[in-house]
Amino acid sequence: MFDFLNPLIVSSWFTAILFLLIGVFFLWGGSELVMRKLGPISKYFGVKELVVAILGISVLSSLPEFTVSFFANLQGKADISIGNIIGSNFVTLTFVTALCALISPMVIGTEIKDRESAGMILSSVVILVLANDGELGRIDGLILILLYIPYIFSVIKAAKHNAKDDAELLHHKGKDKKIWLHIVIAALAIFGIIAGASITLTAGENIGQRLGITPLAMGILIFAFGTSLPELSVALSATFRKKAEISIGEIYASNIFTAMFVLGACALVQPMAVSASILHFDIPFLILAGSVIQIFVTSGSKLIRLEAAFIMLMYIYFSLGHFVQLPFFS
Repeated sequence: MFDFLNPLIVSSWFTAILFLLIGVFFLWGGSELVMRKLGPISKYFGVKELVVAILGISVLSSLPEFTVSFFANLQGKADISIGNIIGSNFVTLTFVTALCALISPMVIGTEIKDRESAGMILSSVVILVLANDGELGRIDGLILILLYIPYIFSVIKAAKHNAKDDAELLHHKGKDKKIWLHIVIAALAIFGIIAGASITLTAGENIGQRLGITPLAMGILIFAFGTSLPELSVALSATFRKKAEISIGEIYASNIFTAMFVLGACALVQPMAVSASILHFDIPFLILAGSVIQIFVTSGSKLIRLEAAFIMLMYIYFSLGHFVQLPFFS
């Protein structure tokens, strides 16, 4: 995406840094617009903002992961494809969640604990089981996509049930005559987030190359991180607006969509070989991280700063595990 800008972005130190700042501006500006339009859109349809974040924003913010993984798999680069999905999911789950909770402790609602958190862990476990033979074939891809459908139906069913019990939502439903303007602005803002992620990633990669960072380190620390920038920007924007439920809900829902639908679509189009490193290190550690966070939010219905610090350490451990031999997951 935006490949036509690449020669300009990488032409010098100055342009790389300039476009890095431009990309960050698009990320933050787009995120702010999305958050502002969540309220009017959710009220018009008579649902909570969380539902809009789960059904719409989480899917659209996952477009960078989908684009990178889909085309990488078509080019026969299965490791990059599945590695980007698992890696970006881990970055989103650990780094983004921890950063948001370090800024402001996150109160986690029962709905997210029972549905999104459990669904996220389940999706990772299913991938591990299906990939145990060293490959994700077309049948495996179809299974992943089919398993995503009940999750969507559960969100829609819960949204209808909650709307009936919320008089304020019903009162505002369908009254905003500018709804299409809100939707268009939100769509353009999400496009801006994706554009910002693409530009930031390209500029970051070029700066990394100029600093002598190895391709492997770039893949783990920049590439997977770069495709997670839309989720990061939306989650941080929600955190600063004291909407922790949207932050964690968007993170979890994005991971579920990426793990089940994006990975499923990639495998459905072209079978993917799964390396031993991804099978024995990345996926198990993703499951472990999800389980730890589930324990934290279940025990107290809140993610505090001390727990967030531990989660951030898990992200650091995961990153180091790709460069040095570590206990437990070597």
